[in-house]
Amino acid sequence: MNLHNEGWSSMSQWDIQALQANFDNWRNERAPQLAADKAFERYAIELILRNLDLTDEEIEYGWLGGTDDGGIDGLYLVINRTLMQDDTEVPSPALTVDIILFQVKNKTSFEEDPVEKMRNFMRDLLDYARDPSSFNYYNKSVCDLMSNFRDKYTSVLGSPHKFQVIFCYATKSDNPPNLKVTQRAEGAKMLVQQAFSAASVNFYFFGCKELLSNARSAPRKKFVLDVFKHFSAPDKSVVCLVKLSDYAKFLTDENNEIRKTLLEPNVRDYQGKRNPVNADIRESLSTIGKNEFWWLNNGVTILADDCSIAGDKLTMDSPEVVNGLQTSQEIFSHFKGSDATDTRHLLVKILVLADEQTKNRVIKATNFQTPVEPLSLRATEQVHFDIEERLKLYDLYYDRKKGKYRNLLKPISKIISIRALAQTLIAIVLQRPNDARGRPQKLLSEDAEYKSIFSESVDRDLYVVCALLDRQVEQSFLQRNDLTREQRRDLRYYVDMLTCSNALNTARPTIKEIVGLLKRCTDGSLAKDIEESTKYIADIYTQLGGNDKVAKGPEMTKMLLEELTTKFPVIPAAKTG
Repeated sequence: MNLHNEGWSSMSQWDIQALQANFDNWRNERAPQLAADKAFERYAIELILRNLDLTDEEIEYGWLGGTDDGGIDGLYLVINRTLMQDDTEVPSPALTVDIILFQVKNKTSFEEDPVEKMRNFMRDLLDYARDPSSFNYYNKSVCDLMSNFRDKYTSVLGSPHKFQVIFCYATKSDNPPNLKVTQRAEGAKMLVQQAFSAASVNFYFFGCKELLSNARSAPRKKFVLDVFKHFSAPDKSVVCLVKLSDYAKFLTDENNEIRKTLLEPNVRDYQGKRNPVNADIRESLSTIGKNEFWWLNNGVTILADDCSIAGDKLTMDSPEVVNGLQTSQEIFSHFKGSDATDTRHLLVKILVLADEQTKNRVIKATNFQTPVEPLSLRATEQVHFDIEERLKLYDLYYDRKKGKYRNLLKPISKIISIRALAQTLIAIVLQRPNDARGRPQKLLSEDAEYKSIFSESVDRDLYVVCALLDRQVEQSFLQRNDLTREQRRDLRYYVDMLTCSNALNTARPTIKEIVGLLKRCTDGSLAKDIEESTKYIADIYTQLGGNDKVAKGPEMTKMLLEELTTKFPVIPAAKTG
């Protein structure tokens, strides 16, 4: 990840007002319920991390605040450009490791104290001699994020990787930080360098100019690719040969990083340098001889909304690399930081397709050439299109295509990711709230588990009910002052499950019975059930120890199911005859 400042220059009052207007619009559209200072934190973090293309839930995971937070507003661990949450498996091999630390102040100047707090926090984070729980001046959310970082980073220490620490301090200032502030920043950088001599450490100040620049830079939609030879089809699709160096330029963004947005739709994760296929690609790239590269490679398939060619310039609207991630990554790595000439070529297909269903058939067909994890293809299944359309009827936005609705400035509270909906289904339908809290990713990677909750034959209103119920539980939590963010995270899926059973007066609700809750999910009559369920779950949670290990373990689920079975016993059917 590469964040950079473009330098400071004097700004007019009009520019300062423009930033305020942009922020006000963002707040009104995305987070009207947040106070100004908290909203500005979220706004700035979202702008600064936009190149990582995180979901709202992922941003929320690392966003801190409140009492005893050490003055830290955000902490994110990113491995191979993937955010590491507590249940996220560490990619293997781990090629890049970034830790990103935030201080955001809704002020018009940079001050020394926030920088010093960032330095002190990094001192504690890197002090492996002390357990995070021993830092009694940090709240539980902060300690949990510290533990997550240590666990994840420890697992990659034995493999070669690029480690980067990024400090981000954002305000509305239209002036650069003064000498005392920058000296403090240098002290923070030196502290990290002493602990990790091989680490790359950067301290970035984001003022009015930088934030406004990010806010004004809409996601790029049109991309140009230089081609060597091409054949155009009547439907605007193109088959072409492209110089390897030109394709590498096409993949490279303004920060000299690979364009993740181009590769996001590709369902096959990059398998790393140890993968034998990638080793072959790498050998082909490094062996410049009489053999053309495209003779030995399947090439790359790109989907685009539109495509036009003028001379040797091919312009694509919203291109998506749907097959060829391994090839693309190896080409990017081969040419990164190099100006070496290479006259060899890559075969590239650009397909302009009229409808989403055809696009999804192409994605599936082109990615079954080698084994692919079943979960990787799920977003292209009809059930997810149906869920997206059905939820729109209830003013909810299903983030089937990652980042779509965030870019449309839809409210954070109304956007639901596939993962979040799956967690709710695991809790309500499968009655496994502990797995919903602690192991959703692992469960959903298994075909049988996935099909038990996402099925073409299931009434689509099941997904509406689960989404609406979970949203009401979340809103209820936010109105309480007695639950921390971590506690809300731990209790959420248990309350989902218990509320459903209490509302239906049954210990083991069927899918048909759950669907029958639709009216109550829309008329506000679940409020009492949610309140009672929250109180009961909170008592059990506290009784068992009140931490994330309790929420992720089996005991709390077992106690809840036993209580439900006692409360709603199954009445045997009367015998006849």
